[in-house]
Amino acid sequence: MPSFRLSAALLLSVAGCLALIAGLYWPALHGGFIFDDYPIFAENPAIQVHGWDSHAWQTVWHWSRSNIQRPLAMMTYAFNYAMGGSTFGFKLTNLIIHLINTMLVMLLAMRLLQAAWPTQHARQRGYCALGVAALWAIHPLQVSTVMYVVQRMEMLAFSFVVLALLAYWRGRRNQMTHQRAWPWFLLTAAFTAAGYAFKETAVLVPGYAMLMELTLLRFEASSPRTQRLWQLFYAAGVLSALAAIVFYVLPHYVFSGYFEGRDFSAWERELTQLRALPMYLGWMLLPLSSHLTFYYDNYIASTSLLQPATTLLGGLTLLALVILAGATYKRRPLLAFGIGWFFVAHVLTSAPLPLELVFEHRNYPALFGVLLALADLAYILSQKINVRMVVALVGAFALTLAFLTVLRASVWGSPFRLAVELTEINPGSLRAAQDLARSLMAMSGGDATSRFYAMSIAELERAARLPDASPLPEEALLIEASTHPGMPTQPWWDSLRNKLETRPLIPDTYAVLHRLAESRLSGNAGIDAEQLAACFAIATRKAPWREVLHADYAELAGSVLNNPTLAGEQWTLALKTDPTPADYGKRLAEYLVEKHRNEEAATVIATLRELHPALRDDPELNGWLEKIHDQASSSPSLPPARAL
Repeated sequence: MPSFRLSAALLLSVAGCLALIAGLYWPALHGGFIFDDYPIFAENPAIQVHGWDSHAWQTVWHWSRSNIQRPLAMMTYAFNYAMGGSTFGFKLTNLIIHLINTMLVMLLAMRLLQAAWPTQHARQRGYCALGVAALWAIHPLQVSTVMYVVQRMEMLAFSFVVLALLAYWRGRRNQMTHQRAWPWFLLTAAFTAAGYAFKETAVLVPGYAMLMELTLLRFEASSPRTQRLWQLFYAAGVLSALAAIVFYVLPHYVFSGYFEGRDFSAWERELTQLRALPMYLGWMLLPLSSHLTFYYDNYIASTSLLQPATTLLGGLTLLALVILAGATYKRRPLLAFGIGWFFVAHVLTSAPLPLELVFEHRNYPALFGVLLALADLAYILSQKINVRMVVALVGAFALTLAFLTVLRASVWGSPFRLAVELTEINPGSLRAAQDLARSLMAMSGGDATSRFYAMSIAELERAARLPDASPLPEEALLIEASTHPGMPTQPWWDSLRNKLETRPLIPDTYAVLHRLAESRLSGNAGIDAEQLAACFAIATRKAPWREVLHADYAELAGSVLNNPTLAGEQWTLALKTDPTPADYGKRLAEYLVEKHRNEEAATVIATLRELHPALRDDPELNGWLEKIHDQASSSPSLPPARAL
């Protein structure tokens, strides 16, 4: 079995590389949170642990299991809060994970290079592996993953993916030399399961392992029987994956309404990936700041192979890469492995799932495969021309990457500079505009006389006018106006209603209405309840199947507008759309009785009895009816209960 011991010189080189990587990223540690950082942990009190009380940590674990299904990742955010909760601490933790991943990538690259380049000297392979890992780590594309704190999930999942593959490689090598292998395969499964607790992309471990077998390991074993068993194992795995796609993924995600909240279909998403994957390759080869906009919420979906024409061109590019890998997997296994790794890394995020079209962090694992393919091409080139020239070319590429990373890290180190740059390079992005408005508002300190305050409002108004913009800017403007009486709000209400009437309802739309309702119900009289009710009337008409919309509208009508008739109508619709109306209805009736909202409670009970005739003699319902009549008779000011 080959040895992978590191020489003292190589260890010193590794230490130097890690110090260089840390130095390149260091300016970005002074930046702030961004986008999904806020809902996941920065504005999530369930994660904000401020000590080491075991009950608090159990709460984090249970909340994570119930809401995000990534408990280990959420525990790391809670750890940062327990250690002080500074943004610097969160980002430093991410950088440390990135450095650890760099070492893991190097160890995996050493094993892959040993199989692909058996004639090369071990010391040279070690430095080549270090070079691949260093290029992977200092690539400017990685800045938006490492410094986007919530993507710790992606990073830690990848950590365990690499650990699983290292264990798998060791097990297979042991198996080839008649040594005990099963403990390593058990460790592979354990690492995969741990990675899954950080992010679902860890399930790709079998795909990466099969890629190893097809290109580098070739299903070799100590006996022909074991070799055939491995081939049958992976054949069964492929068939199982196809069956899961046909019988679970397609029916569950594509044909069951999961894409209703998107402005593209499953088919359009798949077409768009024909453009997105070649674009990712372009970022890896030429990662200019003007190409890396971080936000891609205004990325246009492909509607056919020729709309736009780059869809077909991108598809042909991907097909050419697949053909190249298939044609060279025997002669140039590392080249084929690198190409295959890129595709496997994007299998989940490019599948017909209701995910967003494009994100930079999806390339955190994929970049490794592209660099392996480039390393093999450089190796081929070194056999034909002067080795020093190849080293010089690689060195120039590395220096370019390092320079671009320093520039990007310095921008990420300032929330305001980052917001300005993202808006300048992608003025059509609603998310970028909102970030800039948030930064300007923070700089104003909430002072309406500050010029930064006026600039923030102007940016939100610009965002509201962007094509296909969701109602998020209108929400921010209305909430801000509610604390500054005298600001004209009618144009923003008109804009919100127009979007509700003319555009498809998306998750952002539902969230905006819910938050505005919550704000008004919590006592914010600056939110015009009549205007908000008009918005709910439009939304419930367009999406009558959404129980939460009816419930929010009913609560607004009953608690604020004092319109029990309208509230009762909406409670009835909510009950009819709820999957468990009996349980929900009983809780609702009890709540309304306790709030002395007699007519609404009576309507809910009548609806329950209509939906479930067996509840006509239910003692709980009868008890609440008696309580309603008692309240009405003892308090003449209370509205009478509707006759049942």
